[in-house]
This record gives sequence, structure tokens and C-alpha cells, in this order.
Amino acid sequence: MLLKCQLEPFLKECQAKVLECTEVKKGKKKQYEITLDDTVLFAEGGGQPCDFGTFSSHSSGRLQVLDVQRKNGVAVHTTPKPLTVGDEIRVELDWKRRYDHMQQHTGQHLLSAVAEQQFNLKTVSWNLGLAISHVELNSPKLEEATKSELENIINRHIQSGLPVVTHVYASKEDPKLSTAHTRGLPAGHTGPIRVVEIKGVDENMCCGTHLTTLSQVQMVKLLHTESKRGNTLLYFVCGDRVLNTLQASLDVQQKLNNLLSAPPDQFTTLVEKVLSDSRAHRKSVERLSEELAVVHADQLKRSSEMVLYAHRDTPNQEYSLTVQRELRDIYEDSKLFLLTMGERGSAQFVFRGPPAIVDKLGKEVASKLGGKGGGRDGKFQGKFSDLSLIPEALNFLKSNF
Repeated sequence: MLLKCQLEPFLKECQAKVLECTEVKKGKKKQYEITLDDTVLFAEGGGQPCDFGTFSSHSSGRLQVLDVQRKNGVAVHTTPKPLTVGDEIRVELDWKRRYDHMQQHTGQHLLSAVAEQQFNLKTVSWNLGLAISHVELNSPKLEEATKSELENIINRHIQSGLPVVTHVYASKEDPKLSTAHTRGLPAGHTGPIRVVEIKGVDENMCCGTHLTTLSQVQMVKLLHTESKRGNTLLYFVCGDRVLNTLQASLDVQQKLNNLLSAPPDQFTTLVEKVLSDSRAHRKSVERLSEELAVVHADQLKRSSEMVLYAHRDTPNQEYSLTVQRELRDIYEDSKLFLLTMGERGSAQFVFRGPPAIVDKLGKEVASKLGGKGGGRDGKFQGKFSDLSLIPEALNFLKSNF
């Protein structure tokens, strides 16, 4: 059965009768599955997400429709509260969401048709996302030149304002259906068949809602690509989403302009310089950290204490590795070494010493620090959060070594 949402995709509301209302559990919440004699809300299918909207009646007030799914050929609406079977209700559509979906879906039909006809790139699957959508093309790679030409052809078709017409055939045995160029029916399909035609460009079986002219798509912008199982995911936006994407890019551009104090044509050069300077600074910090670790290690070597201790406010791998290396001869032979790094809430520790001692005391050191860790062969390391527990851990080591 074809519903109002499919027969009249620009219809924003309708009257309907409640045929069934069934309580269901969704996690810990009670929800209700509502079946109507007709609806303007599209049930998810054909790659298109479901519509949202509301039900209104005198007895139940106004209810949000949380989901619409097709079950056994029937549109089933999910609501947070029940409706009375037999009641007449008003069904209202979230038009902004629907129109966005129609722009993306009709745009996808056009994209897939042009990709196949002009470049022999067949669409394997597609997804209509919240912000951007994608088609999966049967090619391991899509060259930038091909993508650019594909985009130009698509937008020329949109500028020509070709009509988009939906044809309904009684069944798959309808002789008129044989004249339509389509990509096949889903397995087990019965009943009427809809074919969406972009005049002179494409005819494709589809259960979704569509625009009436390509001019309503406004524009298609092809974005980036990704590889997937030997195919290519081509991401795109249509219609109002093009403006949204442009605005988001302009917002980022303005922020970069403020940060870099330069026009957009200088962004790349300046960012490359910032990255180069950052790498140079990082290497300098690494070198200084290693030199500092050597100095600290020399000081610790001269200590008469049997338990050596060092702390750094900021975790630093170069410092940690260097100070451990410099003290290796001491802690592997006759002393213990505890290194802590970090600040309250996020800190880490390394406990070094003769293997037998570290294996024996390591878990208890972690416990005294209020943390967890593991290790072997004279090294036990882990994480903790309360720096005030460090003295207790040191006292424990001094008392047990």
C-alpha cells in the first residue's frame, strides 16, 4: 500500500485513524507502536531515514513521533504515550527534516545516474547522514579530475531544472515497467512499484520521498573520498546543506584569520611554519629534558639514601627514560628508585630496583599510592591520582628495604 507521504511528498499534514496501539519496551522505557490507516510520515527505507513529526487529538493532546519503521509492509510509528484505537488524529510532519532528506535523496539519484552513465561508476550503496551523505562506488579510487567533472555535470543538470516524476506500477508484472531502466527490486517485494524518473537522465525504483524538479536540489557539492573494501566512498551535500557547509567553513576561516592575523591565501604557509617551529621546539625540549635527567641522576647517585626519589610536574618520556638509564647500575644492584610524574588527578609512577624486591613490593607501592599498575624484571609502573600519598609510599619502601 502506498501512503500519503509517497503519493504527495509535499503534503505536510493529514487526518488519520488509529488502527492499532501496542505497548513495547525500549530499554527501561515504555513506548507505543501506533499503526494508522494512512500517514504523511515516511518510514525508514531505501537509504532514507524516517520522518519525525507529531500526533494531535482531543483525548491525547500532542505527542512526538520518535521513530517510523516499516514492518510487514505497514508504517509503524513509535510514541512515548498511547493513543486510543479508533480515534481520529492529526498527523503533522517535521517539514524541515523532510525537505532536507528530499534534497539529499534526489541529489543522490542524480549523482549515481551521472556517475554510472558518464564514468561507468556504479553505486553499490548509499547513506543519508545527519550532516553529510555518501555513495559507495565500485572503484578503488576516484581521481580529483573525475570528481570535479562529475560535480560540474550534476550541477548543470540542476541548473536546467529537469522535472522529477514518480510513476506507480501495479506490480512487478506490469508490462509498462519493462520500459523503465531500473536497478532491480528488493527480494520478496509485492504490491505497487514506484519508479522515480529524472526526465531524460534516470529512472530508478525507489520507495523514498523526492522533489518535483532538480532546481529544488539547488546544488550538489562533492566532498572528500575514502577507500572501503576495494570501493570508494564519495561524500557529498545537497541543497541547504551546501550553505551550511560553506558557513561552517567561513566560521573556521574567520577563527584562523584571527589566530594567524593573515588572509586565507596565507594560511597554508603560516600553518606549515607553525608546525615546523613546533617540531623544532619539541626536539629542543626533548634534548633539555634529557640533559636535566642526567643532572638529576648525578645528584641522586651522590645520595646516601637507599630509596631514591624524583618527581616531575609534567609527564615527560625523555626525562623518564634517561633518568632510569643513568641510574640503572645503582637500582639494579643496591638501591630502590621511585619516579612520579604529573599533577593531582592524573599522575604516573615508575618503581625500579632489584627484580626480586620490585616483584615483591610493586603491588603494595601501587596500593599505597592509591593507584594500579604492573610490571616485571625489576620495573613496576602504573597510574595514580593523589599526590599526597607519595610520602606514605616512600615510607613503606624505606621500612621494607
